[in-house]
Amino acid sequence: MLAVCGIVCRKGKILVCKRPLGGAYSGLWEFPTEVLDENETFEEALERGFFERLTVRPKNMHVVGAVDFMAENSVCGLVSGETVRLLGYDVELEKNYIQLNGYDGFRWVKPWNLKKMSFFEPHVMLLTEIAGTL
Repeated sequence: MLAVCGIVCRKGKILVCKRPLGGAYSGLWEFPTEVLDENETFEEALERGFFERLTVRPKNMHVVGAVDFMAENSVCGLVSGETVRLLGYDVELEKNYIQLNGYDGFRWVKPWNLKKMSFFEPHVMLLTEIAGTL
């Protein structure tokens, strides 16, 4: 399975979103993320995810890294034990106004404060891999 996430940096802060309660990995923070639909490119999935979940459009998307992880349970179209590749993109937004639809919250966080948050582990792995490139 393939998924993409967008890492948005603005004024020294990074955009993070809180997964909805009652859903997969509920309450954990992550970068805006989307699983690819069949016959969809990475960029199309990222654009769709940003528009559907945050009502903004990404621009100037550049791949910054990727990590593989094992799905822990059968949620979000994942099969327990299935390998998932998460591809991370450095992203700019066309506008600064965000309206949530699919997340329980969002924050602009200084990088050193990310350690204090309960993050979805694959995103921590990705940040570790790309440290210093954003």
